[in-house]
Amino acid sequence: MKTALLSFSLIGALLTVSLAAQDPAPAQAEREARAKVATEQRLAYTNSADYKPYDTTNRDFQKRAAALLEKSDFAGAIAECQKGLAATKYDINVLIILAAAYRESGDLPNAEKTRQQWMSLVDSILNSGDGRDFATAFKVIAVEEEYAVTRILGLRVIDQSLIAHDGSQFDQLHVKEPKSGKELVLYFNIDLPLNWLNRQFSKKSP
Repeated sequence: MKTALLSFSLIGALLTVSLAAQDPAPAQAEREARAKVATEQRLAYTNSADYKPYDTTNRDFQKRAAALLEKSDFAGAIAECQKGLAATKYDINVLIILAAAYRESGDLPNAEKTRQQWMSLVDSILNSGDGRDFATAFKVIAVEEEYAVTRILGLRVIDQSLIAHDGSQFDQLHVKEPKSGKELVLYFNIDLPLNWLNRQFSKKSP
């Protein structure tokens, strides 16, 4: 039986990094502008030679950076994050660690700059739809973005299904809000990463 969607009034309360209606108008306008730029950057990135959505090497950089941050080796964590971003430019998880490492090292200007960068990437995804169904699914350029967004929203993924619908491919994530115990389903359009993967297979075909 399909899990019923929560009303998005609850989701709205969970969107700690989404565009906040209570923000002062100038701040909200600035944030919206940054999100728009982030969307343009993400989409342009998918057409570049550097776009490799199924390259998992960034997970290693992320793990090493997180471990170094835990040990208060901020310089080491920053270096690992920078290596990760050189490999995968718009990795939200790596940017979050980098912002934390800058902040803990006392480099507040770079911490704020990096925080705004990863928030803009998340806002870009959240602005692409509402996740309620296939027609309004969040559009991602890598599956890693799905899990970054759900973690930031404080949601725990229960299970994931790959579904084809009307010529597009979607990840359907059944998630839970740990504090309330309420569950919902979110939809992510994964056409961009899967189209990239199909092109790689086509190149290798005789």
